[in-house]
Amino acid sequence: MFVDKKNFAESFLKRIREFIKSKKLSFERLPKWMEFSDIKIAKINNSNIFVIEDSYKKEDTFQDYGSFNCDLQFLLNLPDYHPKGAHIRAPKPQSKSTKLIIWINDFTDEGKVTFELKSAGDLAFTDLGLIGYHSPFMIINIILKLVIGMDIIAIRWLPCILYCHDYDIHDFEIFWYKCTPHIQNTILGIHNSKDGDYYEILKKEDKHHLLVSKEKSVIIYGSYDQPFFNELLYIRDYLISKNYDARLLKELPELPSWSLEQKVRFWSSPSRFCIVVDRVASGHLTEYNFIKNERVILALLREKGKRSTYMIGDERIDYNYINVFEFEKSPLNILDEVIEWAEKKNINRIEQYKKEYPWRK
Repeated sequence: MFVDKKNFAESFLKRIREFIKSKKLSFERLPKWMEFSDIKIAKINNSNIFVIEDSYKKEDTFQDYGSFNCDLQFLLNLPDYHPKGAHIRAPKPQSKSTKLIIWINDFTDEGKVTFELKSAGDLAFTDLGLIGYHSPFMIINIILKLVIGMDIIAIRWLPCILYCHDYDIHDFEIFWYKCTPHIQNTILGIHNSKDGDYYEILKKEDKHHLLVSKEKSVIIYGSYDQPFFNELLYIRDYLISKNYDARLLKELPELPSWSLEQKVRFWSSPSRFCIVVDRVASGHLTEYNFIKNERVILALLREKGKRSTYMIGDERIDYNYINVFEFEKSPLNILDEVIEWAEKKNINRIEQYKKEYPWRK
């Protein structure tokens, strides 16, 4: 029986959720995408890629992006190119009955594991879709970083990637038979491990943000128009790789009674610091002033010699908690400098307030 890609993805999520409920597991201790997913689909020859990310709406969303020449182009939103090789070669299956292969990266105290790809930009991540039939292949919790020379070109935090050949797409029941024990054991392993602790703490922090100031929270602002939106995702995911809880404003919950100003103030005020990317005039110009008035440590990122307006940025002359950072091509290559400044500023602020308020000593 033929199953189209959207129906295939829906069936995949449905079976996972049925298993979680049948075992009376808590969604709080599992990746957010297992409850609500944002799925992006792409085609590479006879293979299909499903990028499964957290949905910040309480529903599943699906978008088919069509055909690509290789997976890295799709995963990192890169310009079109033809790959000359692959960083990872998939094991050749003995037959079409070969079971699902799963890679899973654990969380560590230092942060999430980053897979750094160094190339001239002409390689694929894997050779899946370029080698004929391959076993179903799933990667959970990976950060991909592409570096060319000394420059970071792109970085993405990918909660789950699923590669499936057309042969497996065409009959979901056969596919699920191959996957069942591996996926179920993976779900149980996450739920009953320190990874489950991580997800539970993260979700509780979201729910109780009114009461708890998040020590690792960073909010990123800028234009949501393309290609600038991809850049915001890269910045977010670079910070995630450094163990920050980084978000875009649109990813954060809101109350129906809130104005946009209230949402900006609510989430920015307890953050460790905020980043505003000033490429073109957009809503961030208004958001910048809201954040500034909350006295949040604020980094304004601009391309060297360019700015959207002269109306923001000069505040750094009067306010020492605001700083402007200029980059040559991409803000990714100055983020370590931004982090170092923000952390030093935060430590200094703590010490100053200890002196100012005797009860804090």
